[in-house]
Amino acid sequence: MVRKLSMDMSGVLNKIVKSAAELTSFPHITDNGKWQTTEKGYWTGGFWVGLLWHAYKISGDEKYKESAYNWLKRLEGRKNDRTFDLGFLFYPSFVVGYEITKDSSLRRIALEAANNLSMLFHEKSGFVYHEITINGEKAGRTIIDVMMNLPLLWWAYEETGDKRYYNVAYTHSKRTIEESIRGDYSTVHVIDFDLERGEIIRKITVQGYSNDSCWSRGQAWAIYGFALAYKTSKDKQFLKVVENLADYFIANLPEDYVPYWDFDDPNKDAMDSSAAAIASSGLLDLSEIGGKEEFRNTAINILNSLCNNYLSGEEEDGILKHGCFHKQENIGVNESLIWGDYYFVEAQLKLKEDKGD
Repeated sequence: MVRKLSMDMSGVLNKIVKSAAELTSFPHITDNGKWQTTEKGYWTGGFWVGLLWHAYKISGDEKYKESAYNWLKRLEGRKNDRTFDLGFLFYPSFVVGYEITKDSSLRRIALEAANNLSMLFHEKSGFVYHEITINGEKAGRTIIDVMMNLPLLWWAYEETGDKRYYNVAYTHSKRTIEESIRGDYSTVHVIDFDLERGEIIRKITVQGYSNDSCWSRGQAWAIYGFALAYKTSKDKQFLKVVENLADYFIANLPEDYVPYWDFDDPNKDAMDSSAAAIASSGLLDLSEIGGKEEFRNTAINILNSLCNNYLSGEEEDGILKHGCFHKQENIGVNESLIWGDYYFVEAQLKLKEDKGD
């Protein structure tokens, strides 16, 4: 059964106002309900700026816009980083900001970041990657999360018509299907490969339960990322894959529609509300572009559960509780995660815009 989603966004705005007034560095995850911050934004700084843009869209209050611009100045220097997280850093911040304000300076900076992301494409492996060291030797690493960094490249292609951006995003997506998606449509977290030959060295997990398990947030990244890959490319293989990824995610949800941190964890002792939030927003897009109402219905059921059972208290800094950043290292378990808050509010805005409110 699908219940109509109705949420008062004033509580969300109050949380963002409070954080904006108190923060001097980028919020990342909470510890005992209080934001732990990073000076340069780690891989998550863009989501905080994106939350400010969400707040501006919801309220129309110029203070959120002004605050977003102030944080953008601090994030801009990251555009030259050699990391596949450039999409996380620059899409929610500069691209979303440009779409709202039409400020050409934000477009320019986002395109510079996209250009640098495209340069992290490894021809022989077919992956967007960054460099790591294994046993003292340099190697390449790509992760399932990269599928949700590619929207920066899909956007750059649509803005400029430059096929280079399209080709990198398309090839990486194809290679992800070949190497990171199992026969049952669960996903592999990490692939390491030889830089000289492009051959795969190993497939492992860093944040999941085991190398053979399915980390729920990775599955959510893949759902959303492939939905956007299909939206731009119209490649029917991407649609088939993402619908199967979504079916796997949905089939493994507990009764309250919010997944455990890993679908294969026998202990089932930690949820990940951020995986639920990411998936809900991706499922809304998938339903729109693929035409299947059941994906929209599941997204609404997820959001209902988040609204009814996972909102943090007034004394806590974040919006969603029971996120799980890194269970194996016991970091950010049963806490708020800035990306979970971002995608939760994003999904709410999609539904609000659907209704024409």
